[in-house]
Amino acid sequence: MVMGGFLFLLAVIAAICLLYSRSSQWKTVMAASGPEARDLQARHAFLKSKQVKCRVKSDTDAGLSAIQTAAEAVDLHHPERLKLDVHTKDLDKAEELLQQYEEKQPATSVLL
Repeated sequence: MVMGGFLFLLAVIAAICLLYSRSSQWKTVMAASGPEARDLQARHAFLKSKQVKCRVKSDTDAGLSAIQTAAEAVDLHHPERLKLDVHTKDLDKAEELLQQYEEKQPATSVLL
């Protein structure tokens, strides 16, 4: 009985460590809400087309699905905030590509 409790605790600790290590492999490079979220989505698509490992996440409600979150982010009446995260192994490449994107399509955005 004691051994089973110990193994369960060990499994919980391992799961927490795994989740932490996965989240620490991502770096937020841009955050936007409202109309600026369209630019964030465009940058995400641009990076994806260049084989950069990246993702768009909601900054406000983790319970919403990704599709619902993205749709609400471009709604002018909904203050949804999105983040563009890049995997740390692709960070240098992403920064270089985002600089090129900025030069080709000047737009105002919030870079972190």
